[in-house]
Amino acid sequence: MEREFGPARNVRRRRVASAIAVGAIATGLALGTTACGAGQTSQTANQASAVNGNSATVGPLALRDVAVVFPESGDVAFANGGPLEMSFLISNTSPDVADKLESIEFANGDGKVTIDGPTEIPATKSLRAGTPGLLLTTSAEPEDPSEKRITVTITGAAKTITPGLTVPLTFDFQQAGETTLNVPVDAGPLLPRQDKARGVVEEDHGGGH
Repeated sequence: MEREFGPARNVRRRRVASAIAVGAIATGLALGTTACGAGQTSQTANQASAVNGNSATVGPLALRDVAVVFPESGDVAFANGGPLEMSFLISNTSPDVADKLESIEFANGDGKVTIDGPTEIPATKSLRAGTPGLLLTTSAEPEDPSEKRITVTITGAAKTITPGLTVPLTFDFQQAGETTLNVPVDAGPLLPRQDKARGVVEEDHGGGH
């Protein structure tokens, strides 16, 4: 094998050193970019709005897709505490015993829930309120023509109900008794993605990633 001496050997050494330096710089840039991106992802990971209605079982009654629907008037209705519509499906799995939805109330005492329509739930039949919101349509139970339909409206809940969070509501039934659910509040169209937590102002340190 031939060996290099003198100037040729020194030139080869400089080329190898330059290649190693370039590779190290590229690796450092890649790691820095990845770290920056990871930070942004973690900051927004907890900002997803509630998209599925809650569920519960009370005796033979199955509550499904219980939620507060995002109103057509948008944030104005939330600022005024309503009116806001609820959507849910209650199925009576009993083969021979009927039941009745007596009331729905705020567990913390704030706000008022009004039920419009007959609330009897015959054996093996269902009771449906409202229409699932935009973010709930993919998970909602399919509609049955034999279902009884009612309208449930929330008012006076300005200090309690917030888009994307939940509100505790108590369902009271004539036969099955009562149950309290943390009911998701539909946030409407997906909120814009942000690179920092909402309401937090970052200081300018004169640099960036």
